[in-house]
Amino acid sequence: MTIDCILAAGGRPAPDDPLYAETQGGPKALLDVAGRPMVAWVLAALSEAPSVRDIVVVGLPPETPLSAEKVVAYIPDQGSLLRNGLAGMAHLLE
Repeated sequence: MTIDCILAAGGRPAPDDPLYAETQGGPKALLDVAGRPMVAWVLAALSEAPSVRDIVVVGLPPETPLSAEKVVAYIPDQGSLLRNGLAGMAHLLE
């Protein structure tokens, strides 16, 4: 059995957020963790999982410099976790 995954990668820190100094207002998912963007670690793990078929990354623009064999789409941030989830599901249902 295989499943499709929606990777929630939206969110940008506001100037008063402690992460703002590290991201300069960029996506939290691209924050460096041990030499790689945080989201890259998650994509690698999902890509290696035999039970995962397709991955939709929601919250990052398509030109994000990440690659993973199983990513079928990058969908820009829709403004909230709920809207991001719905956009990811809509894409998978197409």
